[in-house]
Amino acid sequence: MATDFSRGGRVTGRNGWGRRGTVAATVWLCVAACGSGAQDPGTGSAGAGASEEADRQAITEASRAFSAAYVAGDTASIRDLYTDDAVLLPPGGEVRGRDAIVRYFAPGPRRVNEAHAMTSSELRIDGDRAVDLGTWSNTWRIGGGEPSRAEERYLVVWRRGADGRWRIEIDMWHRPG
Repeated sequence: MATDFSRGGRVTGRNGWGRRGTVAATVWLCVAACGSGAQDPGTGSAGAGASEEADRQAITEASRAFSAAYVAGDTASIRDLYTDDAVLLPPGGEVRGRDAIVRYFAPGPRRVNEAHAMTSSELRIDGDRAVDLGTWSNTWRIGGGEPSRAEERYLVVWRRGADGRWRIEIDMWHRPG
């Protein structure tokens, strides 16, 4: 099903692919993204010539910036961490583009995020794209209630922009089981 956030976040119907098709398409996108590392024609090297360690550090910092912005409810910072054409694949939904992603992550009136982290277990970098697999964790409260905590797996495809910054191109995670 697709979620149309321009209509208040309502589920608008099946995309015709079904669950297996959506997972297969996601895997294909990730493989295609990693396999298409652009070469810099001037140097013959991938990307802006940055070392892999510098890229890993930049992606780790961007991941931490996302977590900090999510906890703070800072949608302007969240917006800047995604590409213009980013795709968010939350459990059971699909959100396309920065503006829709900002609406998705906008703080609710009663929910307060207290902590969030993304812990990478595998980061593959190929030119201007990277695939990051790991575990997310989140602690939140609803109103004055007790804190709730969840964690599960995620997959993020990062893309380096013309400005050299790494941004999220595809963001997918599992709902806690």
